[in-house]
Amino acid sequence: MRVRTDLNLLRLFVAIYDTGSVTAAATVLNMSQPAASAALARLRDSMSDVLFIRSLGGMEPTARAESIIHRTRELLAALDQEVLQKTEHDPASFTGIFSCCMTELGEVLILPTLLRHVRGASPQARLESVTLPADRVYEALRAGEVDMALGYYPNLQHPDVCRDLLFSHDLVVMVREGHPIKGECLTMEEFANAEQVAVRDGSRTQEMLDELLLRQKIRRNIVLRTSHYLSVSSIVAESDLITVVPRWLVERSTHGMNNRMVSLPFDFPEYGLEYFWHRKFDANPRSVWLRELVKSLFGSTHFNLLDTLPSTAQDESKKAK
Repeated sequence: MRVRTDLNLLRLFVAIYDTGSVTAAATVLNMSQPAASAALARLRDSMSDVLFIRSLGGMEPTARAESIIHRTRELLAALDQEVLQKTEHDPASFTGIFSCCMTELGEVLILPTLLRHVRGASPQARLESVTLPADRVYEALRAGEVDMALGYYPNLQHPDVCRDLLFSHDLVVMVREGHPIKGECLTMEEFANAEQVAVRDGSRTQEMLDELLLRQKIRRNIVLRTSHYLSVSSIVAESDLITVVPRWLVERSTHGMNNRMVSLPFDFPEYGLEYFWHRKFDANPRSVWLRELVKSLFGSTHFNLLDTLPSTAQDESKKAK
């Protein structure tokens, strides 16, 4: 015969066995005496045994109670220690891998600062950055292949995916110092006529720009396409080509480069850089720790780029201001 009961009844059974009293057991378990008596009645019914009989020395266990007390203690101890005990993440002793999905731009902006703080808190940990096609990101999060995705992923709308905003940014034009374009804001004619570099790095940034230009019937004179943002600063610095890139990339890459920032001749809405994780890891201590670190480092309405620059570049930027 299969006996069905609940864990609280088993805890009451052990407490009565240890104290020899229903009243004392109720006190130990923070229950009322009537509730403990009612629970004991249910336990006796489920076990088909009275379990305890009254004696001058208190509640004396029956043979059935004596036969199951040891195994009951083991069962409750195993549940408390291996199942019910709340686990915690100890950064100092963690030796595993934190894996993040991000684009090339995300690596440039986020990875140096994230690595510094992860290694500072977890000197034995490893940090891994991977780039995945947009249609693979959800499955990687669900399977635990990556702990989080950071970037602009407008199609990552699955109900099991959680998200939070880090910061917002926009697009600007990068030109070299001494370029024939002199103003701080391009005219529509200058934008249409200037020879441009377009970047296709797998992110949605240029796709958003192309969609806006198509809707507004604005053309671009693209003479060079590249798959990497990191090369465009040098290309622009050594030519009359211009390029449309995220503002923070210009702010970061102009240090030591002969380039400057120019505004677009049309409105381009700010867009958010977010971080994403799968719902099944929402309470995972390691995942919670990493998310809280990322939020503390990069979470703001408008991200402060200077916080991620090397100290020498910060000094140069402050002097320029």
